Amino acid sequence: MSRRPVVQNIAAVRGAVTVSANRAGAIRAATARLLEALIRTNRLKPSQIVSALFTTTPDLDADYPAHAARLLGWHDVPLLGAREILPPGALPRVVRVLLTVRDVPTSRLRPVYLGGAAALRPDLTGAPQAKARAMRRGQTRVALLGLGQIGGSLGLALARSGWWRVGYDAKAGARRAAFQAGAIDQASHSLRAACAEADLAVVAVPMDRMAAVIEATAAALSRGAALLDTGSARGALVDAIARARRHGVCAVGGHPLAGTQGHGFAAARADLFEGATFCVVPQGEPVPARVRELIRHLGARMKILSPRVHDRALARTSHVPYLVACAVRDLGSAAAARGLSGGSFADITRVAGSDSAMAEAYVRANAGEVRDAWRRLRQELDRRVARLARAERA
Repeated sequence: MSRRPVVQNIAAVRGAVTVSANRAGAIRAATARLLEALIRTNRLKPSQIVSALFTTTPDLDADYPAHAARLLGWHDVPLLGAREILPPGALPRVVRVLLTVRDVPTSRLRPVYLGGAAALRPDLTGAPQAKARAMRRGQTRVALLGLGQIGGSLGLALARSGWWRVGYDAKAGARRAAFQAGAIDQASHSLRAACAEADLAVVAVPMDRMAAVIEATAAALSRGAALLDTGSARGALVDAIARARRHGVCAVGGHPLAGTQGHGFAAARADLFEGATFCVVPQGEPVPARVRELIRHLGARMKILSPRVHDRALARTSHVPYLVACAVRDLGSAAAARGLSGGSFADITRVAGSDSAMAEAYVRANAGEVRDAWRRLRQELDRRVARLARAERA
């Protein structure tokens, strides 16, 4: 004889959903989808809902999630909102809800995690089991070598790709942080172990170490595997890519135009590459299918170009601007310390807060184009200052 479930007066069930953008309509739509899924999954009636507590990550402030509940007709349900903390590497743009309900068997209540929020509770969504089954069916395996801002963001962005993400970083703390944040499925203690059985390896290390790590990665990969790096100066890596190909791997250069002045895994974001340009420098070879697929998973736009075109453009749009930002910061720091600066000083010096060792490494690697861009900038500045002088004399 089966036992009847015990019905308690009050119970609670949780849910979460990711939001596509910090827009009022997107927040309301995602919240409504979550609430409707909770109602449907748990077969709840509106009269059974006692209250709802919503929380949002700090990057969502365009509207209250509770607004979506009111639009669904929850006029008699007490609603409350609060702000979540956002630890380094945490999933961005998440709405969470805790529903208090009455007269529901607790054994029947099922949490609901939608979109990217499924990664928050893989024990409930079955993610580990699904990944294990997928691996047995030949799941794509990607090695992420370097787990700073770029490598960590790659891992976070690939959370829903179905790929098995193996991560390696020389710093044990970075490996631990990436694993705990769900940016990688497996942490390796060596580059060679991370590359074992990898279909694709992505090298995301500082520019001054890039060539050596590309060489070590190519030697560790199986023949036919793909290799992509993220170096921000391409001319300096032409020979490294050519040597990598001699190991039998499909190596191409790359550079996502998506970094910020932050550094380390703490600056990693799942949406860092969405809508960004991802430069690919194939050096006369076809772009491997897995590299194309990776960029598609990231939500980025692939742009194929030569090393020279890349380096000339980045000298003008990234490398020289970094040097100028540092110079303006030093020039105006004393005045700024006395409170004599405004938004324009903060804007122009923002990138000067980048990791100086990393920034100086990529500037050095592109020194020839940087010198040419600087000469042109100096000529333009001199021309503008001379025009001011002529106007003053007139």
